[in-house]
Amino acid sequence: MHTAGKTPDDLVRTADHPRGVRQILLADPLDRNALVETMRTQLHEALNEAYADSAVRAIVICAAAKNFSVGGDLSHVAGREAGQSSYTMMSAVGDVALAVRNGPKPVIAAVTGHCIGAGAGLALLCDTVVMGKCAAMGFPFIKIGLVPDFGLSYTLAERIGLPAARQALLYARTFKADAALAIGLVDEVVDDDRVKDRAIELATMLAEAPAHAVLLLRRMLRKGGATLADMLDREAVYQSTCFGSADLKEGVAAFKEKRKPDFSRS
Repeated sequence: MHTAGKTPDDLVRTADHPRGVRQILLADPLDRNALVETMRTQLHEALNEAYADSAVRAIVICAAAKNFSVGGDLSHVAGREAGQSSYTMMSAVGDVALAVRNGPKPVIAAVTGHCIGAGAGLALLCDTVVMGKCAAMGFPFIKIGLVPDFGLSYTLAERIGLPAARQALLYARTFKADAALAIGLVDEVVDDDRVKDRAIELATMLAEAPAHAVLLLRRMLRKGGATLADMLDREAVYQSTCFGSADLKEGVAAFKEKRKPDFSRS
């Protein structure tokens, strides 16, 4: 594993693992990982660099130390006024959220410690969420006079259904790992010291899968308000682009030869 160099201003670091996985580590020196402007900007840059690097096929977002993210920095939020500058700032937050959600490569969140507010939003934008047994995910916006951001008004309902999302947000609920798993808020719960390793294992599986098919599948599953007819049409378009591909030929050949396929040339 290679870890990039760090300067005092680096709130986001990266580490490359074998077989096409890149870790993006949130590295607030106070271990709060508040999603302040500098961290958001560096996260956005790290994502774009990973997307542009042909050697990277899957991404893990995690904390360098204990806490995934406590969300926004209240000392910054409290001093803001309503108006155009605040709208511009929140639009930039949206750009980061879209970069996580709609990027061309799969992203896995490794959640440890506190995962609160916008931090929970960041995690739920990812394709898979792995959570530590002692971690907690919470949605405290309404308690301090705010509404959800970082995509939570969409992703939370997508994850657990609108009625459950409504109750979680209205009553500012926090979920421990077992409860989060039970309602589908996260995908796996493992021992705290295994969270990053498990996320990397899952990312490696996706990195070794056919990249084009993974991209199309991720787009297909993000159907929004599509009808069955819309989805059937989308399936026809996407599936037809897979026919004749080198990946399909390799997958069929490996199946017939009873070996593991090699999609590294995707």
